[in-house]
Amino acid sequence: MASKKDLVEAQTFSRRRLLTAFVSGTPGGRELEPTKPLRAVAGGVTLSVLLVLGSLGFGLLSPGLPAGWDDNRLVVTEDGSRYVALEGTLYPVLNAASARLLVPPGEFEVVQVRAEQVAESPRGQTVGIPSAPDAVPAPSRLIGSGWLACVGPERATATVLTADVDGPAAEIAARDAAGDVGPGLLVEAGDDLYLVAAGRRHLVPRAETAGVLRAIGQDTALPWSVTGRWLNLLEPGADLEPVVVPGAGEPLPDGSAAPPGTVVGTVLVVTDSVGGSQRYVVDERGELAPLTPFATPLYALGSGAQAGGEVEVTASQVSGMRTASSTAAPADWPTEAPGALPEATTPCVYLDGAVGVGVHLVGHPDVVVPEQGDEVRVEPAGGALVRAEAGGAAAGVAHLVDQTGVAYPVPLAGDELARLGYTEDDVASVPQPWLSLLATGPELSVDGAAQGAQTAQGTDGTESTEGTEGSA
Repeated sequence: MASKKDLVEAQTFSRRRLLTAFVSGTPGGRELEPTKPLRAVAGGVTLSVLLVLGSLGFGLLSPGLPAGWDDNRLVVTEDGSRYVALEGTLYPVLNAASARLLVPPGEFEVVQVRAEQVAESPRGQTVGIPSAPDAVPAPSRLIGSGWLACVGPERATATVLTADVDGPAAEIAARDAAGDVGPGLLVEAGDDLYLVAAGRRHLVPRAETAGVLRAIGQDTALPWSVTGRWLNLLEPGADLEPVVVPGAGEPLPDGSAAPPGTVVGTVLVVTDSVGGSQRYVVDERGELAPLTPFATPLYALGSGAQAGGEVEVTASQVSGMRTASSTAAPADWPTEAPGALPEATTPCVYLDGAVGVGVHLVGHPDVVVPEQGDEVRVEPAGGALVRAEAGGAAAGVAHLVDQTGVAYPVPLAGDELARLGYTEDDVASVPQPWLSLLATGPELSVDGAAQGAQTAQGTDGTESTEGTEGSA
């Protein structure tokens, strides 16, 4: 244990040490370490750089409104709200097609914004055409040809718009190039019976049904039940009935160059040097009217029985006879008996204006027709812009077909076509009956799109302040 003396000495030592520390300063003789002034400057610069970079990053992630966003633009917010911006005012718009119609040609753009960015912008009344399309097909996706209309066993129709250039078109072109006979189909619509062949429909009169069907090789075929709308897609042809030559069985006019024993209505089979043959009927003027293989048995049902059998002659024996300007049978009949559609295929009418009469009967293996009701199928993102033709004359209204298969009339007199992003060259012509397969939507016009606006662009691009009653 420390003594009292030891404690006093320890206390004295501690007091001296403390006193020495106060009066001696630092070992180097200075009271304080010198400061470094550049340290604060560097810190400030670093902080400023970070603030600038942060501001730039925020600007990139949250851009402001682009120049011209508030005029002739379709403004879309992140919550799906859509407005057409006209001269600083935002008009709620029902669909994109209406927005296009309210913007002058070539100026339409879509602007994506946040709702808070346009929260204080002036608002107008709702504008637009109810039930107009929300998306219109691009000009490159328009399908002006290659339409299919297929019919099922229950008379339902499936209309298909596709750009399948390697499908029926290639098949038809190859068949025609080879000279092959196309298919035929016996159909009935109501009480009427028709033969569909070579792009036409030919009525078979009920009074002559049995004999005519035997003559053309269709007596065992079961007719396919179709609707009038499907049947009207085909050009009407002459009725299929026995061929009659006026004056059959009577003597020829004096001076005729026909072989001896020939009378009006005689069938002359003219053979050539290579073994080929062609049938002709001698008409009442003593001329040779061509008789096709398809019409030959139908002639036998008609005047052929009165004129005797066929007579084979050489080309030299009839060299003095003129060929008639018309055939013995209607010119729009098939030249040969049509074949049957391929098995396991659906009967379809194919629209292709580049080949023959423009419509063709084909059997398609991939088209499935609904059991009940009609439907229209358009390839994804596709559509059509067509003008109906009736009697060779084109209508003054085009129809824009969207992906849902609805046809919307578009006036051609104004600039509606250009506002929708198309030109006259984009319009294809189709026969009027094809449009009857499609549901019809409202007309796409500038005036219709402006309904409900108190202030909207006029059709000539100037401001129109004329209000309209009611909101679309």
